[in-house]
Amino acid sequence: MKVVLLAGGRGTRAMPFSLYSPKVMIPVNGRPVIDHIIRYLANFPIVEDIIIVCEFDHFGQQIVNYFEGKEQTIGRRIVFVQDKKNGTGGAILNVESLVRDDEIFVAWFADNLCALDMDHLIHQYDLLKNLQENDHGEFIGIVTTRDHRKEETGIVVLDPKENLRIKEFIEKPLVKLELPETLGIYLFSSSNLFKFIHSQKETKILGDAFDLSFDILAQIPRVGSKIFSYPLPSDRDWIDIESPAHADRNKVLVEKILSQMIMKKKNSEHVRDQP
Repeated sequence: MKVVLLAGGRGTRAMPFSLYSPKVMIPVNGRPVIDHIIRYLANFPIVEDIIIVCEFDHFGQQIVNYFEGKEQTIGRRIVFVQDKKNGTGGAILNVESLVRDDEIFVAWFADNLCALDMDHLIHQYDLLKNLQENDHGEFIGIVTTRDHRKEETGIVVLDPKENLRIKEFIEKPLVKLELPETLGIYLFSSSNLFKFIHSQKETKILGDAFDLSFDILAQIPRVGSKIFSYPLPSDRDWIDIESPAHADRNKVLVEKILSQMIMKKKNSEHVRDQP
């Protein structure tokens, strides 16, 4: 299985850092965030190649230069594909020739840090796929989601009996979301996803540039095809490294996620060392 890391775009929320470097190169504990993701993914035997979609200008070249000569250390082949500035959906279409012969592939926005259990993700995909075999509608894949979020600010509880009176302060609580939010990590059926994209392009619904979320994922249920949610397990955390300042404000969470990633690496090495 191949993993496609989407590393294009300028990252306006990461300014002024992104005026000089790609957002995925934001340093986290001395390494770019994309480096942490790739080294984590390399712990899973099912992950074969890692494909990085980035621009080939001086920004994207920083990513290419960073990983030059690191394949042997990481233990996976790294392939670079040019981001042609035709949207996140277009970026996925740009890798079709590299992943179409595989049954599945993962797409991962490379500024999202998460110790996601890839083996369990694929297990859930297989279960859902088997349930759809005798049903109508193409099974496109699954989207990683979460139904809770830790607030960055404190909240207050108001007294319903006395207007605006505060009954309680709660500092940075973990809140239940009314609707699950997507986390920028997807597992797709290669044949069904690209079949869907090409059908949309043939009917002129999609232009040359299109968005993965709005133009592809949002349209799948509307035409009767199927895509499912993969809720992030309660023992796993996630963060979008929006900017260096955001990473610093959430240092405790970042450290927790990195610890989960390191634990997976140690467990993998322990398994390999068994006689």
